[in-house]
Amino acid sequence: MKRRTALQLGLTGLAGLLTSAWAARSSALVPLQPTRRFLFVVNRGGWDPLNVLTPLFGQPQIAMPVLAEPATVAGIPLVLSPSRPSVTRFFEQWGARSLVLHGLSVRSVSHEVCEFTMMTGRASGDGTDHATRLAQLGENAALPHLVLSGPSYPGPLSSLVARSGVSGQLQELISGDVRLRSDQPTPGLSAPATRIVNDFVARRTRAARDARPGPRRAALDAALSRSERLQDLRYDVSFSSDGSLGSQLDIALALLSRGLAHCVTVSPPAFWDTHTDSDNQQGPLWESLFAGLNGFFSKAAATPVRGPDGAPTDRNVLDDTVVVVLSEMARTPQLNADLGRDHWPWTSALIAGDGVTGGRAVGGYDQGYRGLGVDPASGEVDVQRPAPTPAQLGATLLALAGMDPGVFGPGVEPLLGVLG
Repeated sequence: MKRRTALQLGLTGLAGLLTSAWAARSSALVPLQPTRRFLFVVNRGGWDPLNVLTPLFGQPQIAMPVLAEPATVAGIPLVLSPSRPSVTRFFEQWGARSLVLHGLSVRSVSHEVCEFTMMTGRASGDGTDHATRLAQLGENAALPHLVLSGPSYPGPLSSLVARSGVSGQLQELISGDVRLRSDQPTPGLSAPATRIVNDFVARRTRAARDARPGPRRAALDAALSRSERLQDLRYDVSFSSDGSLGSQLDIALALLSRGLAHCVTVSPPAFWDTHTDSDNQQGPLWESLFAGLNGFFSKAAATPVRGPDGAPTDRNVLDDTVVVVLSEMARTPQLNADLGRDHWPWTSALIAGDGVTGGRAVGGYDQGYRGLGVDPASGEVDVQRPAPTPAQLGATLLALAGMDPGVFGPGVEPLLGVLG
């Protein structure tokens, strides 16, 4: 990286993304008022629910994993194995607040199309992901939707989304240490030069704000307010992780507990696209996933939510957080010639936490492993209806948050029967 490039990256990044370096800032953080928050755990590559979530033993068209058996834990039918103790432990401890939704139809076997459809509820390419829609309720938080890793499709709501960067670049932008990434020594600006740059940025930003009509001006003012809080965070919260799921979840917990983020998206570092020896490859991935979830749930149950003054309240993070665990597709019911499983357009998801009717599996599959319909009012299987869709999942999450699910159109009914 050239020195000039490094300086431009540091100054432009700080000016464009933080934009408030010129302003006098209060040292007090302003957390979001306690409300229902969301954590999305996105498993990219297409997981195989037959390993854990979907016990379809005894079906001639479905090859279930070997050395696994059906079991019901906390009212939820599962596939358990001695090689996946974290799965058993999770549902024993947290199954009462967990719901499994079966039969989600993504109507494609393309990774890109399925991921976009699952995350936004649309296949048209113009959708906004569920987490960013939900983040509108936390637009006054410092980071309404923080993406630690994984996909994000914010659409017109991009101002609500921040990425931490694979090596914590957000932290470096906030602190100004991004200049240290230069391959040549790049000293910081002197105090007089810093004041000149800050004054220039302030004048340009005020001019841009004054030139905007009412709604756009309000959006810019909100972004400037968030940038000020980000500056205040630079010594209080670390956005750097080692990339592991556990490390990402620890950052998510710290931000959610203080109301500094309303929604957080994480992805395990593993890629689930196993076309060979799938059962042996997928088993460890499920074990690792649920080991991470166990850690988060245990810590969240012991971590108080902090109020606007920063003091602990009588509620813990788990009381106020909904965890959505999904993948963009599933794997075929039969093994291929390499003992692998290929792409499959029906899948399952896990929703756990506040506001859902836990200890329950909703929906199902027919003998060919195709998703069955669900009655929105009761959550019971209704074979006269088509399989549930990612749009219905999104509408259900919006309803859970008290938002209008009608953004997905009049034909998309939220599954109100799964809400507590």
